[in-house]
Amino acid sequence: MRLAVLLAAAALATPAHADPAAEAAKAYTVEASVAPAALKVGEAGALRVAIKPAPKAHVHPEAPLKVTLSATVGLTLAKQKIGRAEFNDPRAEAPRFEVALVGAAAGRQQVSAMLDFFICSDAWCVKQVREVKVDVDVK
Repeated sequence: MRLAVLLAAAALATPAHADPAAEAAKAYTVEASVAPAALKVGEAGALRVAIKPAPKAHVHPEAPLKVTLSATVGLTLAKQKIGRAEFNDPRAEAPRFEVALVGAAAGRQQVSAMLDFFICSDAWCVKQVREVKVDVDVK
């Protein structure tokens, strides 16, 4: 009986293992912006996106890292696909990229980036697919 009580107490004292997918989803942020925030028709700008890992997390430096871009009809993108080699420093702790775009039609426009990468810690490495959208005012 005493052994059963000790085993039960040990089981309650042992912390539950966290869900790696849930931890990974909270282990980074994605920052995205367009500069300048407002464009004139025919004016060029740039979409800037950075993956910012939390402390003790990192973007896997060798796993696939790709981005698919799309935009509303009022924006023209220089590229629709970005691979690891096109990031400013593909092995950086917080990889980032920049893509040129041009205002093609007046109105509220939007550019979307679908990121596909692996975020890792010492205990796990989990694939992430995350979409970010940025509004652009074209005048």
